[in-house]
Amino acid sequence: MSYENCTRRSSLERAVLEDLLINGLRDLRNDEVINGEKIKVKVVGDLNLVSDESRREAAALEEHTASYSGGSLHLGVCYSGEWERQVIAKGLVAPSISAGVPQIDLVIRTGSMRRLSGFFPLQTSYAELYFMDLLWPELTREELKKALEWFGVQKRNFGN
Repeated sequence: MSYENCTRRSSLERAVLEDLLINGLRDLRNDEVINGEKIKVKVVGDLNLVSDESRREAAALEEHTASYSGGSLHLGVCYSGEWERQVIAKGLVAPSISAGVPQIDLVIRTGSMRRLSGFFPLQTSYAELYFMDLLWPELTREELKKALEWFGVQKRNFGN
């Protein structure tokens, strides 16, 4: 969920997105891949824009996976690179909200847009971009598996 989705959508749209977020966070906490592969999950963004329930679910997921070291999954919730720059420029946080986010290897973008839309601009400089013509709630394990298989055969040269 982008910062813009959290601030510019109607209250009805935000309520639907928030229900999806809450259910998604709960599902991730119990996910066999997250737990089996020991994937640490971090939620990054302006969580003041979501409900107490969403914040509790995000904290529970992060706490549940805090000791995991098999990889990392960063979820942008009410996040955009522009929002992060503005917060830093105002001196509200230092040095960076996304400072703990490692370089991102793969960005999976759902929806019809073929752009990053401010998604972790400092961490995606050498990321592979995978676009899907479906909306985030429609993302299935099979679609995710296709994206990961595609990523597995990419030749990465990191700018060389």
